[in-house]
Amino acid sequence: MAKGKSVESNGTEGLGSEEMEAVKRKNNNEEEGEEEQSKKMKIQEEAEQEVPEVVVKQKKKKNKHKKKKKNPSTEDARTAKAQPESTETPHPAVAPEQDEDGKELSVEEQRVLQRKLKKLRKKEAKAKLRAEGKTVEKVVPATPQAGQNALDYLTCWNDNRTAWKFQKVRQTWLLQQMFDSEKISDEIFPALLSYIEGLRGAAKDTTVEKAEALVKSFGDGPWAKEDEHKMHRAREVIQLLS
Repeated sequence: MAKGKSVESNGTEGLGSEEMEAVKRKNNNEEEGEEEQSKKMKIQEEAEQEVPEVVVKQKKKKNKHKKKKKNPSTEDARTAKAQPESTETPHPAVAPEQDEDGKELSVEEQRVLQRKLKKLRKKEAKAKLRAEGKTVEKVVPATPQAGQNALDYLTCWNDNRTAWKFQKVRQTWLLQQMFDSEKISDEIFPALLSYIEGLRGAAKDTTVEKAEALVKSFGDGPWAKEDEHKMHRAREVIQLLS
């Protein structure tokens, strides 16, 4: 029975000492191999568990960056709400180089658009002055030809009403120079007074305001002869239109 037990325990019955050492080394190597393999499997399992965690962390970081980025459309909408709404339609100072469809405008098209924008700005300025109760007086250059044309216009109105035709430029020149005896002589001034008597609306108001401002500018006197002559004409205009 003792022999049977020894054979079952180590299985080395009948082997020499060298062979027994070899069997032991073999068994030790197999055990070490199994231990290394089990360690590798554990490391691999731990790595597989760590990988999803790293991926999740990276996804969270990306989401944070996305949240930090502002949506430009919403930001523009907020700034638009914050700015006060303008009642007037803005007109750019310079004509755009592209139309509404994004096509580039030619040089001639840009010039045409620039002229249109200038006209719009002038109309807006005039409308603003009218709303404030002011009138826009157009300045006519005081050239000799312009003066003679205006005097001929007045003479035609006075002598030949059927051939006469209204011209705003000529009327403006006469109203601007009506107090100057060198440009409108005393012989022609009575005809100008008759013409002025028919003024209506803004032209009449502007003429009265101009005459009153001239009288106030000279004060109580004493006046020079030329200034006294202007004062006399201004008072006649005020008396005629008031």
